[in-house]
Amino acid sequence: MTEPAQRKPNIRDVAAHTGLSVSTVSRALNGYDDVNADTRKKVEQAAETLGYRASFAAATLRSNQTQTVTFMVSKPWTKFVDPFFLGLLDGVEMVLQAQGYDLQVVMAREFETEIDIIRRTVERNRCDALLFGRTRPEDERIDYLQERGFPFVTIGQTLRNDHDWIDRDHRRIGQRATERLIRLGHTRIAYLSTPYRYTYSHHNRDGYRAALAKAGIAHDPALEVECFLSRRTGADAMTQLITSGADPTAVFCGNDMIALSAIEAMRSFGLEPGRDISVIGCDDMPMAGAAQPPLTTFSQNLDALGMRMGRMVLNKLRGEGPRLQELIDAQLVLRESDMPPPRAGRGC
Repeated sequence: MTEPAQRKPNIRDVAAHTGLSVSTVSRALNGYDDVNADTRKKVEQAAETLGYRASFAAATLRSNQTQTVTFMVSKPWTKFVDPFFLGLLDGVEMVLQAQGYDLQVVMAREFETEIDIIRRTVERNRCDALLFGRTRPEDERIDYLQERGFPFVTIGQTLRNDHDWIDRDHRRIGQRATERLIRLGHTRIAYLSTPYRYTYSHHNRDGYRAALAKAGIAHDPALEVECFLSRRTGADAMTQLITSGADPTAVFCGNDMIALSAIEAMRSFGLEPGRDISVIGCDDMPMAGAAQPPLTTFSQNLDALGMRMGRMVLNKLRGEGPRLQELIDAQLVLRESDMPPPRAGRGC
């Protein structure tokens, strides 16, 4: 004899369990602002205990919410997406999924299309909140979202910094990389920057210049080269430095792709990366440790960073707490691409 199917819990069961009205339970589960945080938490815990899951379609129709958060990534190179952003997705999705939200990813293929994608996403009600990175000092995407009152969190800062963001401490990264090279005996240290349209490029540069100034090393503009996000960008910049007579003995690069590309260019001039010219990267891409020589760079726990970002956007959706802004430190990973300059010997 077939046993009768077990009845799924419904919203009335949650109401009976909490002693609240069905209306209050519904508003709590659908994120209405007139439900206080304690009541919402009580309802969410009861729903979890009972195994109740609201109907996605019905909830969307009632509250105009999609239970979806959009993560917009920019496509910096021709054939693939920045591994830094890909590394965040697991952490973000883990946190959102636990609270009944789906994570969708959209790609901006060109710099100029980012604002258009955000407008369409918001105006067509495709999600409840947005996540994105590569912020600019003056960022029209943030201006638009603030004008619309639409929830968002960014990876990166702006000049105003009047929004929720999480970011690596790029000033500290630039300073620590340069200080490391100075301690090794280098005084001709170049900075190959990611595009200055992005705020973090300025922060890396500020840290680089601060370390030079602290050590009493004069800043040489010829040793700073802005790169663009392509596979050849570091090679082109390194070629410029070598052929112009800038004579760097070390290079700090704004990301690992720039560093690995610069290493290729060094070899084309018969130079040995790490020995003739030291190199430090910035984001510990998967291929950094397998490079020849293995690349000294900076690493961070991307899963944890993504989880933190997920919690931030949930707070925004619930209207909880003050503005959230957080700097994440990165760890220097020492490998074999940075050594003392040839004439300084190997005793540093």
